[in-house]
Amino acid sequence: MKKILFVILLFFIYISLPQASELTFEIDVDKIKIDEISSMLINKLDSNYNIDTDDFSKVVKSDQEIIKLSEELIKISLGNYNLDEKKSLLTNYMIMSDTNGFDTLNASMFIKMYLEELSQYKIEYNYVKIIRTVSFEEGILAFAYLPNVKIDNEVKDLVLTFWFKENNGEYKLYFPWYSIDTDLEEYFNKVSKNEESGSVVGSTYKKLALSTNKDNDVDDALLNDLYLKNKENSLQITAMDKNGIGTYGSGFFIRKGIMVTTWSLFLQFLNNSNYIYVNDVNGNTYDILGVVSANTEYDVVVLKISDEIGGEVKFGNTNELNTDDKLFMINSKNNGGFSINYGSFISLENGRLKNLYALSSSDIGGALYNKNGVVMAFATGDIINSELSYANSTDYLIKLQNLLKAQSFDQIKYKTLEEFKNVYYKKYNNEKKYNNISDEELNNIKNKYYLNNINLDLIKSSSKDNIISLRYKNNVTNLLDTMYLINDYYVILDEKGFKLIRDEADKKVFINDKQEIIIKETFDYLIIIIMEL
Repeated sequence: MKKILFVILLFFIYISLPQASELTFEIDVDKIKIDEISSMLINKLDSNYNIDTDDFSKVVKSDQEIIKLSEELIKISLGNYNLDEKKSLLTNYMIMSDTNGFDTLNASMFIKMYLEELSQYKIEYNYVKIIRTVSFEEGILAFAYLPNVKIDNEVKDLVLTFWFKENNGEYKLYFPWYSIDTDLEEYFNKVSKNEESGSVVGSTYKKLALSTNKDNDVDDALLNDLYLKNKENSLQITAMDKNGIGTYGSGFFIRKGIMVTTWSLFLQFLNNSNYIYVNDVNGNTYDILGVVSANTEYDVVVLKISDEIGGEVKFGNTNELNTDDKLFMINSKNNGGFSINYGSFISLENGRLKNLYALSSSDIGGALYNKNGVVMAFATGDIINSELSYANSTDYLIKLQNLLKAQSFDQIKYKTLEEFKNVYYKKYNNEKKYNNISDEELNNIKNKYYLNNINLDLIKSSSKDNIISLRYKNNVTNLLDTMYLINDYYVILDEKGFKLIRDEADKKVFINDKQEIIIKETFDYLIIIIMEL
């Protein structure tokens, strides 16, 4: 599900600096202020329900050495070589263990199988959009997302994944594999059809078992048992627009009558729909009374529904998870019947889980249970069209759950959706008054700074004191962060002589002799600040 609509108020930088004939200064990127509408909305909530997330971080770190190594493997895998040449080249990167011949033998077999499968297709690619890395006990996984790849003359998305193991102080290739977006579509369609036919037992999407020496499948008896014991705790949340078209996601009960989903999903619904409701596994529907609590960094919202119904999940300690532990979700792929599906936990960092768990847009906000029916995390929208997905630990909700359980349903305070909408739309309309660049000047700016390649909606433009501020809105995709959608722009800046001096998930800085270009992203919005040096 597309990440939230955050309205960002750009401000004029250094507007209060003293005037002088010559003035030099440096911009500290970290001090560029972004006033999010979300903060304004959340400030309306009762402070007694605040969620303490001091040690939570949504930043996902990547290993630059592994990213560089992955880029080399991609060039070989998809390069203009014959099959034997590719095998020979990849062998140079393969693990050669003096102490574990089993790993070496497996790696040789895995690489051969990977290349032979890829060789069945005619593949043409333009660039790598993003590479994400995941460290765990048995090495590092690198997921490389390649969009709009021509595969046998059909345009598809491709994900190449490399499992590296450490050998004599270096990381070497152990297991490569790939996923095509149609593979995921087939999996999600299969689950949806099973739900329609009344089957509640799902499966998992995987091309890799993290351990090659044990059975990673889950038996139907466990799936049935988990489903029956926890189905009353699961919800679907749906938003209807004025044309009667619905989009939906998932949620779960933190206590009877109080549900949790992601803030990003909720705010998108709030902005783009006329009516939001929830339905349970029994087909009953309920209205949403209002918002109890929310936290944007943690990407969570707690909602009070119209009736004191449902179950009450039990939260566990995420730190007790081990690599390859199974995580289970009970929800619906078709906004109708519910089913249970599963994936594998990989690693945890600052409250963020990385999982081998393929998610569809309808999964966002759903609870992830362990095999004992305890909720360890909830799914977020950080997905890259592969089996790699992210979730947030529920450790931070335990204190709020205890507070809510101690109160009667009628005592739990909330802000109505209408109150939220009034604040949101008032602010959104006011912000449109800040544009001050003429169409002619804007066209000149676009040509001068190669901005015509950015296919996002430009919704604000400001200029003062040789500083240009532009804000774009992402209406393009449900799956990828806005920063990833403008990869072509980074390539152009590099070709035009700009040097990348800062490279982070939501912030990039390019510089040449004359200009500095700062690019910042917050969910569906992109800021580009251009300064003449």
